[in-house]
Amino acid sequence: MHYKAISADSHINEPAGMFVDRVPAKFRTRAPYIIELDNGGQAFKVESVDNPIPFGTAAVYHRATKRYDRASYKERFGELKDGLSRGVRYEDILQGSFDPRARVQEQIEGQLDGEFFYGSPGLWGAIKAMPDKELVCACFRAFNDWMAEFCSYNPARMFGLGMIPTTGIDDALAELRRGICELNLHGMVLESYPNGSLLEPAPEDDRFWALAQELGKPISLHSSIRMPANVIAMHAKGDSSLHKILAAGSFQTVTKKLILSGIFDRFPRLDWVGAEVASSWVPFYLEKYDNDYKSKYREQGVKLELLPSDYFARNVYTTFWIDQAAIANRYVIGVDRMMWMSDFPHSISNWPIDVELADAQMKYAGVTEEEKDRMMWRTTADLYRIPYQLPAEQLVAA
Repeated sequence: MHYKAISADSHINEPAGMFVDRVPAKFRTRAPYIIELDNGGQAFKVESVDNPIPFGTAAVYHRATKRYDRASYKERFGELKDGLSRGVRYEDILQGSFDPRARVQEQIEGQLDGEFFYGSPGLWGAIKAMPDKELVCACFRAFNDWMAEFCSYNPARMFGLGMIPTTGIDDALAELRRGICELNLHGMVLESYPNGSLLEPAPEDDRFWALAQELGKPISLHSSIRMPANVIAMHAKGDSSLHKILAAGSFQTVTKKLILSGIFDRFPRLDWVGAEVASSWVPFYLEKYDNDYKSKYREQGVKLELLPSDYFARNVYTTFWIDQAAIANRYVIGVDRMMWMSDFPHSISNWPIDVELADAQMKYAGVTEEEKDRMMWRTTADLYRIPYQLPAEQLVAA
């Protein structure tokens, strides 16, 4: 049986005991833990971070009898909003956010054959802001251990991505090797440059890129590495500075820096993934990347073997969801560079009709069946080395 739809970017919600149950004993009283909020909700309390981290838009899908009632979903989303005005609790959200058995049932209900899992960006923006780097690293390790265990429930449907600590190059290297070689995760996600900086790459990062190329697993950046510790509160208040902060660490910004620093010349087999970044921006940026290089950076002494757009075509992938413009420009972007995603259970997901909406977009754009397969699952399977055909018993709910 072939896959029909694999989400290249879906999410879990970290369970209440993820950190206190898994970090070394000396950190258990300081690890992120769940507190009760005055609004009736629950949130993670993170050391040295003023604002608790509620579920926010990371878990707006709730338990309901009428799961296909879109009007009910819309009303409920308005009630829960960002987890600040009215609290969200673990019992409010779909249990597949942290329970693997329930997740498989939700995949089947949403016509999904598999998902690649990321964590909750708002929570990790807070965790990496903690001043104790040893505690920060322990939290990253706890997440990776839990992710491997979560996905072991049904490895034909559930594909785990680990997270690289933001505590320096040595920790980054150690967790990259452990995540891939010991935990059998399918790829790793950066929350900073490998050296730990949120601002700039460094020569020492080459040790990380070399190992990633050697191990043959993709490295991802989800949205932005500059996620503020209080991003949910900033978003809820409409803070105008948030966009600028996120843009400074966006996939587009980081990719440009990696290209200009020669990363893809030195490591030509490195696979670099932009998760939850959409794809319709790619044609404009490729033109701009090339023009900036030819008119400015080359004259400043930057020497590349190829044009920036050539590296993009060889080394870079993006994920998209509702993106009709990207599908229309698929030949410019590269059909084999676009990977469909659902983002379930986050707020931009349209579960349980994500796959239906994707089909409608493809049909509208005149996409062939071969192209549709490529964008909906085949490129993702190729990139992460997932077999095309798996035993039927692994593809059904246990």
